[in-house]
Amino acid sequence: MQAHPTSDGAQFAGQTGESYGSEDMLPEALAMREERERRRMEFRASLARARAAQARMEGREIAKHALRQLSAGFVERQPARMVADLAGAR
Repeated sequence: MQAHPTSDGAQFAGQTGESYGSEDMLPEALAMREERERRRMEFRASLARARAAQARMEGREIAKHALRQLSAGFVERQPARMVADLAGAR
């Protein structure tokens, strides 16, 4: 199979600091696509299971105060998590 990178693809490969030839880029791109598709299918399956459980009226009841505590904890942790993510990206 012949594959030639687009100008954007070639530019991106040059920016990564690694030497990629077009023969290396295609298998890696296909592997990345397969992994993304696998994760998407897993998510869709878990969503279908959750919807089925909801239709059967299964699950947990969550009191309003518990939901407020959960969201308050999220709001408190999120800024620190964002700063940590930004620091790790550098």
